[in-house]
Amino acid sequence: MIYSPAIIRPARITLVLGAMVLIGAIGCHPANEYVPPPPPKVTVAHPIDKEVVDSAEYTGTTDAYEFVEIRARVKGFLQSVMFEPGTDVAAGDQLYLIDPKPFQAAVDNAKAAVALAKAQVASAKADEVQAEAKSRNAEAQYRRGYQAAQGGAVTAAELDDMRTYRDVAVSQIDVSKAAVLSAEATVESAEAVLRDAELNLGYTQVISPIDGRVGRTLVDEGNLVGDGEPTHLTTVVCYDPIYAIFNISETDLLSFMQQAREEAKPGTPVRKVTAEQVVELGLVTEDGYPHKGHFEYADLAIDESTGTYLVRAQFSNPDRIIVPGAFVRVRLPFRKIKAMLISEEAVGRDQSGTYALTVNSKNVVERRAIELGDVYDGMRAVKKGLSVDDRVVVNGIQRATPGTTVTVEPAPNQTTAPTAPAGESAATAASP
Repeated sequence: MIYSPAIIRPARITLVLGAMVLIGAIGCHPANEYVPPPPPKVTVAHPIDKEVVDSAEYTGTTDAYEFVEIRARVKGFLQSVMFEPGTDVAAGDQLYLIDPKPFQAAVDNAKAAVALAKAQVASAKADEVQAEAKSRNAEAQYRRGYQAAQGGAVTAAELDDMRTYRDVAVSQIDVSKAAVLSAEATVESAEAVLRDAELNLGYTQVISPIDGRVGRTLVDEGNLVGDGEPTHLTTVVCYDPIYAIFNISETDLLSFMQQAREEAKPGTPVRKVTAEQVVELGLVTEDGYPHKGHFEYADLAIDESTGTYLVRAQFSNPDRIIVPGAFVRVRLPFRKIKAMLISEEAVGRDQSGTYALTVNSKNVVERRAIELGDVYDGMRAVKKGLSVDDRVVVNGIQRATPGTTVTVEPAPNQTTAPTAPAGESAATAASP
């Protein structure tokens, strides 16, 4: 079929007009443009200026108030174990019984020896009385013989015999007295043997010398103990109170002593650091320092090799929360100071050091290098780099990049959004 040019031309005109209408319709809508996201939200808070108690922190170990190794003091066979391992015992409670029969026999023999020695004393005293009587009789005969010899009734030889008899009777008194002393000494010796035998008999009953908790028995019934050396039978430990032992530096020691002198009133003695210094203790599983105690003992001198001073503190431990041999944290509060505190979450750390992020009056984030102090009630003290007028980012630190603008929200404990002073804060000039 052959189309006429007159027919094709109107069709082309129609297509061109349609394309123009379509292009015009598209050009009526606005072009796509990039819309930046809103500034990130951060929570800010002012540093808190507060009076706190300055303190020094150390690490130490705990030690039992009393720790006694129970040992056999006599040789014998263990007859009975009279306690349950791990239970509480009181001073005087019997823990073991060593077979007492041999020791009871020794006591009986010693008593018999004492009785025999006392009988010998009685016999010696009777001999002394008899000797004194003979001496008096011999003296009387000699006097009569002497008077008779004056008249010739007694010869000189007979008088000599009377004198000799009298002298022998006198010397016999001394012999009898010596026999009495010897017998009395025998009594004392026998009584000493008896006391030793009774003491050994008493040692067959092994008792606890302290209140505390008894450990497991190290020797079973029927075994020979005390052969050659005192056999270790068990251990008793007193948990309440309990000690914490740690070392403080020479500088801290001098600071404590200086504070004690400053606090002493005129005319009153300086308080003893070892007796009145409060000590706080915390276990590795505990927050803070919930246990309160006091200095109980301080060493005699500073250790020259370490420059430290050994201190022992005493803590009440009725529930036995603190056990001997544990590593503990120890804090010594010693004076009140003014401190500027921020939340621990507001502290950042990188290779340049510690820092905090603040928001200026234009809501732009700034990085502040800071110098940290101690922790007080979960908040960190700041020595340099901030002022109480600064707005410190405490939440949303990941979204707060230095130099960017942010939307500020007050911390939950602030009713209104904190405002920054015009211009640069005083802390900025003091920042390192």
